[in-house]
Amino acid sequence: MKGIWRLRRGSRRERQRGAGLVVIIGVIAALAVSAATLVVFTGNVQHNTLDTRLHTKSFAVCESGLDAAMALLSQKWPVSASAVPTFDANAFRARFPTSEFPNPPGGKPFISVGWYDNLSPANPAVRWDSNGDGKLWLVSQANVGTRSTRVVTLVERTWFTMALPRGIPLWAGGNLLSNGQGNNPKIRVEVPPPAGTQTTVYVGGYIEESSVTQSGIAQVTGDGIVPLDEVFPPSLVDALVATAQANGRYFTSLAAAESSPADPVWSPAGGLSGLTVIRPATPTTIKVTGNTQLNSEAQPGVLMILGGSNLDWGGTAQFYGVIYCEGPMDTSHGTGDIHGMVVTNSTESLKGTPNIRYNDNCIARLDQRFPSIVRRVQNTWREVQPL
Repeated sequence: MKGIWRLRRGSRRERQRGAGLVVIIGVIAALAVSAATLVVFTGNVQHNTLDTRLHTKSFAVCESGLDAAMALLSQKWPVSASAVPTFDANAFRARFPTSEFPNPPGGKPFISVGWYDNLSPANPAVRWDSNGDGKLWLVSQANVGTRSTRVVTLVERTWFTMALPRGIPLWAGGNLLSNGQGNNPKIRVEVPPPAGTQTTVYVGGYIEESSVTQSGIAQVTGDGIVPLDEVFPPSLVDALVATAQANGRYFTSLAAAESSPADPVWSPAGGLSGLTVIRPATPTTIKVTGNTQLNSEAQPGVLMILGGSNLDWGGTAQFYGVIYCEGPMDTSHGTGDIHGMVVTNSTESLKGTPNIRYNDNCIARLDQRFPSIVRRVQNTWREVQPL
């Protein structure tokens, strides 16, 4: 019996060891399965995280493409089929390191940007503002790695608003000089301001000959004049300078300005037409002569002489728009006409036979003369299926 008991007791121990082995094997198997599951899960998470990052990057690049295209169109709005600008995809690509923004497979472009007119039905082949309403559809697609994003939005052209006061042929911070000799008046009204607006000449010093202005034009002198900040404020000067610099119309010499090429928007006839800002390195005399017509009533311009330089306006030229001069202005050496408005921080000399002809059309149309920025039209942005 004792032998049998020992045998039975031994068999029980063997069974316990066997059961323990089974448990250990089960735990090892479970751990192996868990490890395999963890590897798969980690791989999926890493894949999904990478995919999410690429999608986020493609969206960011796509939006950057829209912004770059709007900046391009702000400078070169396509007013005709022959004036369509080119988006530089290579220069745009260089802004994004390939280590962070990998190229797409299959030879796809990293960025693709285009625009077309807002016609009905739509015609993507018409890549200029053919209907003249100042609006275009803008499309941007970015392909970053394996992810792509494509968006469409309507953009519109906005205009630089000068908001000049109406009815001011001349604002001079110094004196207004003029000889009599039967040549007066030399300040006249060509196109009157809106009803109820008094045409007024403002002179900070004295007016040498009161007959210099046409009958009906008021004369205000001395401390009673409207401050320059309310006529041509520094913020307007700064904005015009920045606009001129951004569009190749900022010069440091008269020679450079006079030899500048024509541009359908910024300088229709080249030279001093359109928007022209001249700031010599040191104050000097800017002497303008000739018998050309600069600008027109339909397309007035702005000529600015900065840095304290003098403007000597001679010849028989016809200028339409606004002349702004930080130094003295002398228009006594010719018979030219200025149709619009003259602003000088110093003295204005009208000796001789020049004329300032106030033209309200020139002043009003300057608010729709030069483009400002291209912006998105609200509630037109949408994400579409990438190509």
